[in-house]
Amino acid sequence: MTQPMPAAPYVAAISALAPELELLEYRSALSDAELATVDIALGWRLPPGLAARMPRLGWICSTAAGVEKLLAQDLAPHVVVSRIVDPEQAAGIAQFVATMVLRHARELERYAVQQHERAWLRHPLPMARHRVLVLGTGAMGGEIVDWLGRVGLRARGWNRRSPERLAALLGESDVVVCALPLTEATEGILDAGAFAAMPRGGYVVNVARGAHVVEADLIAAVRSGHLAGAALDVQRHEPMPDDDPLWAVPGITITPHIAAQSSPEVIVAQFIAALRAQQRGERAPNAIDRSLGY
Repeated sequence: MTQPMPAAPYVAAISALAPELELLEYRSALSDAELATVDIALGWRLPPGLAARMPRLGWICSTAAGVEKLLAQDLAPHVVVSRIVDPEQAAGIAQFVATMVLRHARELERYAVQQHERAWLRHPLPMARHRVLVLGTGAMGGEIVDWLGRVGLRARGWNRRSPERLAALLGESDVVVCALPLTEATEGILDAGAFAAMPRGGYVVNVARGAHVVEADLIAAVRSGHLAGAALDVQRHEPMPDDDPLWAVPGITITPHIAAQSSPEVIVAQFIAALRAQQRGERAPNAIDRSLGY
């Protein structure tokens, strides 16, 4: 269930590490009899109705850090769900965030416009010391805070268990970075109220999931001038259709979910390590709490 990524690299990597496994590549035309033989699944999402057709399924491993697309309503309660934790991916995402925050903080977009206009004008700035609030304090959020601190920015993390009120922290933040898991509690967390709570000229970076941002509210906040802009590596609709209004908003930078990607080799190595652990009677590493969604 690796679509839209091709399955072949995963099949090759699994076969090299665990040749004894019988592999079945997902296709929409698979019969109930074929699906009834599945004990384990590796993928990033469960198509509607698929879980109920795999009565022997006991474990499903996400090919990504996020698991929300695997938590289907018809997924049996006993099925263990685990995820991939790739330090290289976390570092890559943190590097991307640092790039986009510094691009905003050092006003590099202004100079890109000046170059287009052939205007050689200087706008001296002090060293960037922007206050950055990182939503999410897991492996990715912690890495982002660390990277931002290394380049002189004042970064701090927040999660739903933090004692501080989110609205108060938003009011003290020049930049807000979203690195949260997507759950019912976090969907749409960056909405009109959140943007209004940020200082005028604030900036948003989203490297988590597109559904964390109410995109119409973001567009309105940027067009009104309250927010300077945003960098969105994730969007509610991926790939974005040609008529998506996000494309045409000055100040909003769109990238196609490329902040960082784990290689099939890294994913499969963790998948097989988790399989071996379960064969020894141990709990799968990086198993999530399904009641929390992460």
